[in-house]
Amino acid sequence: MTRDTYRVHDDRESVSDAEMYAALWAAAPFPRLPDDAPAELKKLAIDIDDPKRVYAIHRASRRHQFQILVERYILQIRYGCQSKTCNTATCFSCRRRLAGAAPVRRYNATSARTLAIYMASQDNPEQGLCHNASAARPFPEDTKPIKSKNVPTDLRAAPARSEDSRSRRMKTETPQTLAKEINATEDPERKEKQARRKTSMETATSRKAWPNLTALEEPTPVDHRSFVQNVFGTVAFKMLEWLTPRNLDLLSRSEDKKLTVAEDVSLAEDIPPMDGSKETQSHVEEDNAIEEAPVQYDRTDDSKGTEPSVQDRNDSSDPVETGVEHLKEKKVQKSLPGEILSEASSVPTAPTKTLSDLSMEEIPVTKSFSQESVPKRPSSLRKKTDPLEPVQKGLMSRRKSESIADVIPTQSSHGSQAPRRKMSRQTLITSPKIQIADAVPTLHELEFVPPKSITEVDSPSLRDDGSVASQYIQEPCNKRQNVPKEARSPRTPPERQVSLPQSLSYLSIEIIEFICDIMQADGTCENHFLQPQGLDESLKRRREKSVPLSRDTSKQSLPRYPSSAKHKWRSFIEQSLFDILSRPESLLRSFSNDESRLFDTQTIWYLMLRITRIAPSLVFDSLWNLAGTLFKPPQKLEATYEWARELQSQDTISQKALSNHEAAQVINICLHALVAAAPLVSDPRQLANMSRIRSYGLAMLGREASSLEPATLCLQYEDAFTNDLALRLARRLFAAISTRRRFTELLNIQIDIPNDEKPQPDVLETVLGNLKFLDLGTPPVISFPDGERDLHEKRVPTLILDWARTVMLQDWEGAAQVPNDGPFGGALATMAAIYKNRKSLLLGDIHFRTEYFAERLDPVEMPVEWLSFNQNKRTVHLLDYPYLFNPSTLVTYFRAINYSRMNQSFESAQATSRLIYHTIDEASGRLMPDKSTRDRLYRRLRTAASRFTVLEIRRDHVLLDTFNSIWRREERELMRPLKIRLGEDGGEEGLDSGGVQQEFFRLAIAEALDANYGTFTIDNRTKMTWFQPGSPEPLWKFELIGMIVSLAVYNGLTLPVTFPKAMYRKLLDEEVTELHHIADGWPDLANGLTSLLEWDEKDGLVEDIFARTYEFSVEQFGTLVSRQMGKTSHWPQFAELYSSTNPTDAPMVTNENRNSYVSDYIRWLTEVSIRPQFDAFKKGFFACIDRRSISLFDPETLQSVVEGIQEIDISEMRRATRYIGWDASHKTIRDFWSIVKRYDIEQKRKLLEFVTASDRVPVGGMRNLQFTLQRNGVDDGHLPTSYTCYGILLLPEYSGKEVLREKLAMALENAKGFGFA
Repeated sequence: MTRDTYRVHDDRESVSDAEMYAALWAAAPFPRLPDDAPAELKKLAIDIDDPKRVYAIHRASRRHQFQILVERYILQIRYGCQSKTCNTATCFSCRRRLAGAAPVRRYNATSARTLAIYMASQDNPEQGLCHNASAARPFPEDTKPIKSKNVPTDLRAAPARSEDSRSRRMKTETPQTLAKEINATEDPERKEKQARRKTSMETATSRKAWPNLTALEEPTPVDHRSFVQNVFGTVAFKMLEWLTPRNLDLLSRSEDKKLTVAEDVSLAEDIPPMDGSKETQSHVEEDNAIEEAPVQYDRTDDSKGTEPSVQDRNDSSDPVETGVEHLKEKKVQKSLPGEILSEASSVPTAPTKTLSDLSMEEIPVTKSFSQESVPKRPSSLRKKTDPLEPVQKGLMSRRKSESIADVIPTQSSHGSQAPRRKMSRQTLITSPKIQIADAVPTLHELEFVPPKSITEVDSPSLRDDGSVASQYIQEPCNKRQNVPKEARSPRTPPERQVSLPQSLSYLSIEIIEFICDIMQADGTCENHFLQPQGLDESLKRRREKSVPLSRDTSKQSLPRYPSSAKHKWRSFIEQSLFDILSRPESLLRSFSNDESRLFDTQTIWYLMLRITRIAPSLVFDSLWNLAGTLFKPPQKLEATYEWARELQSQDTISQKALSNHEAAQVINICLHALVAAAPLVSDPRQLANMSRIRSYGLAMLGREASSLEPATLCLQYEDAFTNDLALRLARRLFAAISTRRRFTELLNIQIDIPNDEKPQPDVLETVLGNLKFLDLGTPPVISFPDGERDLHEKRVPTLILDWARTVMLQDWEGAAQVPNDGPFGGALATMAAIYKNRKSLLLGDIHFRTEYFAERLDPVEMPVEWLSFNQNKRTVHLLDYPYLFNPSTLVTYFRAINYSRMNQSFESAQATSRLIYHTIDEASGRLMPDKSTRDRLYRRLRTAASRFTVLEIRRDHVLLDTFNSIWRREERELMRPLKIRLGEDGGEEGLDSGGVQQEFFRLAIAEALDANYGTFTIDNRTKMTWFQPGSPEPLWKFELIGMIVSLAVYNGLTLPVTFPKAMYRKLLDEEVTELHHIADGWPDLANGLTSLLEWDEKDGLVEDIFARTYEFSVEQFGTLVSRQMGKTSHWPQFAELYSSTNPTDAPMVTNENRNSYVSDYIRWLTEVSIRPQFDAFKKGFFACIDRRSISLFDPETLQSVVEGIQEIDISEMRRATRYIGWDASHKTIRDFWSIVKRYDIEQKRKLLEFVTASDRVPVGGMRNLQFTLQRNGVDDGHLPTSYTCYGILLLPEYSGKEVLREKLAMALENAKGFGFA
């Protein structure tokens, strides 16, 4: 951490992009293809004339813009704006307005910078800026300054600087010491410098304060309750700001600097304090560095560079950084663009000649000089042979040197020690200072270029006359040359040819393998946390019949490959990757074949795996830039919508808009880059387990499941999915998916129907079409073993789901209503598209569950709110995507909806009952004095005032009494809580707390589905129940049976029925068209139709082997009824059975029509033949159940809600059992479980029904079942009994195991009726 800046860019006019890129172009190093490159690379090498395509310039400009953004946020956070109605949350004015009269604590410098850097690192950080005019500094200029030793009082408000030799000399040298030094030298020039410095010091001390300077920290009252002051305002914390490793290096390095007094004077006179000084900027530690090596950037073919000495390199500033800082300073001085370009072009750089080789005229003047003494010329009049104007040392040397760790002395060609600066690899998001992290650059003399031509992307011309820029290198030297002012006239430097930076036009598979091998062999890969960090030979795969590329060894004379050449290779490879991955046309060309079709998914993943292991930050950042082109609307939209034209006019990207197909290909490649970031696993089970762990929003599970996957793998996953650049790419990618889908919707609205124009496919459909591994049928480009291909089939969709889930969890704000656009909406749409194609992608429902949401949402209020929520283009509800939740969680939500409706009906009836009571009460008889009138009113309002739905049922007439009780009941009555009085006429005294209801529904549904009534049929093999086609029973009975099922489900009870899944698909309005839809209900029929479809006519004709006619047949009450499918869609009912005849001329099923025959047969079986009966049943089923509420379920889950789970696991039941009066280790308990464990399925169902009144396990398993064993004395004469309402089995302590076996079997066989124990 460092101190806050005392001035920000927002207070003055900023440098334009054209000027900034011009300065960076003049100072940035240009990567070139090394001489020992293979011929294949030389053929693809191209020159770059666009500054935005140069990687070094791109990094520097991004860091510069980031610093400006941070400083604007700091001003906004600390001082606010001038508006009194500001509503920007982070603006101090908004905070002060919301606080009203309450005091508001202002952020200090450190906390404000911390928050500003965080906010500037977010996606679209400009949206958080306050757009009102910035407020002035609220503190007066005469604020009490900070005390400082050995500094004049008038200068204490000056900004703090690092302790270099310059500041130490200014604090320690007295006038007497200066006089001695002046008398000790005999050099007249030295005397002149000393005199100037003395005059400057006297002038400086005579001023009251330096202009535009304030204290870094304004005095604030001490508040011991302030968390900010107690943390950020402590002395220890402030010490951390100044004692960072970078500042310690600067302090230690300043001891070695030997600056003259004259230089100190010139610096004090010529440099006004700026907010861009190194001492007041926040720095980000450099992540990576190239191994030490002298830098050799040859801009010409015949020039040979030598390294400067250590002191020379330290005296030279960072050219790109200081160039932009100098541009900002010149902006303050209202200088001309030509002056900015000329001064930015004169940065001192590494020499290409030794000092002895230069003539006196070639030595540049670097001594400080006044601005009036230098003749200047507008940039528009500059010529190619104009000399580089000397620049003020103070302005262009803001950063005197890098830290000691960044300068490594190496042996130069002349045997002297030359420093080698490490290459910075700061993360682009968090780097607040502009810097080119490359070798010592060479300057390029440029003519003035208009801003428009510089900022354009499409091949801007940097020379009007087509000439090539010349080069002039000036060398810093230890000995100053004194040149008179009148002799500082422009001189003509020797002209040199400047070569443009180079890159590759595209990447082939062999080139990707080559450059990755080069980076790994040279040890110049980026340091990162992705696993594996590099690919060994066992993981590498090659294309068949391909020849690996290698460097040209004929041009290598040294026994060991030089470090300078390694650095040149790294610079060129990084430039090529950045240029290719940032442009759609080159990216698609690199990952497509000659027919412009993308490679297979595993080949793309492997290539991304290679390049993300050598430079992941570069790859993710380049693809992030590329993803920005996805937001550009198509040209058709620009011609129709005004917003599209405005967006186009504001867009700084001059590339053409991508088509829907091209956008899908770009998204596909970027998704594979994200998949490649994840660690490699060798087992699909590990993929599923890690996906399950991350669905909880955790890096790893707790102790109970710690053995699920090793902690090392969990941490590797965490490193990959929390990588800042990868996560930033994922966020932009999913936001682009949401945007492209909106573009597609708008384009489909404009379809010209008369011209048969085809609608645009959804971009996700195109993306997933390339992921369907088995359906493509294209041979792989790179050969992989079968085991790896099987693993990759599940790797890509699983990891895409994990990235989508990661973005959703990061953006989720805790509400069930979520945005339908942006990163969250795009990630949600991606999961929905994958879920739709989950069968072809070999995924199960468990892959989509995100338990993180269910654990943080209200299980009662949220589903009720969902019923009244209307989905729109901007907002959707999480329950509209039920596959995100566990089935047991969805059942909880479903029952919460039913309970809410039941409670609402109960409270409404209770309120009506109270009103009636107060109206007809005898005490208030004055309102209704006639008792008969009061009784008549009460009878009429009894329905509205009844708080419960009470059914009185006789055991001998269960179904009849049920029909009579619920027939013509109002809907509000059915919505109330249900009470059953079963068998009370026969002396039963059951108290309905749930068990009586369960018994009633078991008896009622069993009688209703009896096949002897002619309403349903039961398959002898599967015991499945289905509607009887042409049933003689009236349709109102089917409606009442549906109401019985609806009442049971509404009250949270399961039924002992077994319907095929086809019925539940029809209840959910899903089509039944596939053989697997009817396989559970009609297994023999499904097998026969499958054999028909798979029959090979080589073994015989279909019509000869199967001998089927194209008709649907079913047996009705002993009579075979057939109808030809296709001619009609009506099935005869019972009354029409004898008036119609079966067809006699139905065609045969052949090879040509067998597919349509199977489809028609399934439709007639599940829809046409039972249409009236099913429609009546469906009407009754929704009498109590909200239609939207069951949309939470898939057919399997809805079946388990209605029927329960028929499989009973005794071991799971034992783990879920509770004990009252017993100990789990008691002998009787151990004997009980030993007996029950040997029961068959029928005995297990009887036991479960005896204790809970239901022979089915509820949804969620035994953990949702209440099963309790309670001690009931010590006696061999009593049978076990139960409280079915509470799931309690009263078990006496018997004398032995056999007695327990006998008594328990007797109780299960004679369990019938209710009573009070």
